[in-house]
Amino acid sequence: MEEYAAQLEEMGETVDGKLLEAVTDGLGPANYNDDASLVACSDKDELKRVYTNFVADELGVSDEEKGMEAVEAVCEKMTGIRRKHRAVFYYLLTKMIK
Repeated sequence: MEEYAAQLEEMGETVDGKLLEAVTDGLGPANYNDDASLVACSDKDELKRVYTNFVADELGVSDEEKGMEAVEAVCEKMTGIRRKHRAVFYYLLTKMIK
């Protein structure tokens, strides 16, 4: 979790420890799988899955256009970061949408 907080701080974000912990815990085993722990913004199918499995199912955003705009906004915010941690990505989505 320290790595996630450090990445957020490098982006200029103030870290809400409770929110980051909740998001990280919600990812479960995906945190420990190198492939599953990262988000590839260049993979449109993956971004669609992020919308479906997290934005729609977990955050309750049923408007796909609005949800995908949020996903794309986080991709934009994380431009230049090679390893986009899923926990950080979902944390930013949660803050943006809630």
